[in-house]
Amino acid sequence: MATMGQRVEIQMQEMYTQLGETDRIVVGRASDFIERGDLPQEFINEDLFELVAESNRTDIEQTPESRMRTVLEACLELLEKAREPACNLLNVTARTGLVVTLTTVLRQLVGFYVEKAIREGDSPEASRAWEVAAITMIGPAMSLMGAIRDECTGTASLQSRLGRVCMASITMGALIAAHLTGASSTMLSGIINTNIYTVARDLANAFFPLQDNAGTASAGATGVTTVAFGAVQFLLAELGALMPLSGPGRYAAELGYSLGADVIQGVLNATGAVIDDFIFILCRSWTVLSPSAGLDSVLSDSESLQQSVLQVRAGARLPSREELASAFLNVNASRTSAFQALNLAVAAAAAELALTDLGEDTQGHVVNVCVMLMLMLIYFPFIWSCSQRTDNQWSPEQLRENPAP
Repeated sequence: MATMGQRVEIQMQEMYTQLGETDRIVVGRASDFIERGDLPQEFINEDLFELVAESNRTDIEQTPESRMRTVLEACLELLEKAREPACNLLNVTARTGLVVTLTTVLRQLVGFYVEKAIREGDSPEASRAWEVAAITMIGPAMSLMGAIRDECTGTASLQSRLGRVCMASITMGALIAAHLTGASSTMLSGIINTNIYTVARDLANAFFPLQDNAGTASAGATGVTTVAFGAVQFLLAELGALMPLSGPGRYAAELGYSLGADVIQGVLNATGAVIDDFIFILCRSWTVLSPSAGLDSVLSDSESLQQSVLQVRAGARLPSREELASAFLNVNASRTSAFQALNLAVAAAAAELALTDLGEDTQGHVVNVCVMLMLMLIYFPFIWSCSQRTDNQWSPEQLRENPAP
């Protein structure tokens, strides 16, 4: 026991030397409390010492051992408070991060070999431009099918109708811009692998959904997330310019395929998606932005838990026919239209910038700004077009309570 105690003491000293100044002060004041029972006059860590003070009031022993238990219980309670947010972040990171990383790697792999096939072929630029236009129309066509389905089932809302119209208009405008600048004739591989990426991502999302008890997507929550999403994507675009080429760009630069480069691109893309998901959930759970936040719980029927604790959980399921239809005709249709609009608009801007006297670095920064602005432009229509009315259906409990006459 003495030998064990010595080794523990050595490890504790090594851990103490690695602490920062503030943490050392906290440890010192906790030690003073344990040895002499003196609570600090000024709390460095208010959450910890408030719990210590509260537990100390019920400590009738007032011995170093009892005060040690008080500090340990306060630390455990503090860790318990941090457990749920950490669990939420872990679920978002695991599900969204894994799905987006894998589907991005698939997108880059397909893009590399599609670009190779195009360059080795002899199809004229005019035909490639028309092929780009035809593939781009897949998203709006699916959105139209989803709109008809929503109208027939009574789940269409003003927001979903407006979102679909705005998204289709943005996509058509970007396609026209890319066609007029001549950029569409060089975008066939990018358009194809984007469609594959969105289908794979939303198919994976249908089988592995992310559930939360946050509120609905209010205008305030969506607006805050839009600004945050645009800023994060701009930073990631700037960082991505420093990373190795991947996908079609790698073959265009006469480089061989590299799985590592695709994984790096996948991680960057997943980072933006995880941050976007988490910020959007937090904004929807904040009562200032979403007054209806916290009314439902995915794990517990406790009313107090429903109203106070944000819960985000990743799950696995076998989607029904209706769930698959919603995934493809609502979410996937909007995501495909949004990403195609992004690709086309950015390519058109890059084509115009290439005709100016700006340097390559400056052109790259301007293109990244265009990426940010386009992502912010398509965010509201994307969220709105995916929303559906749910007040037109009765639950089984409501049917039992309100039987038909």
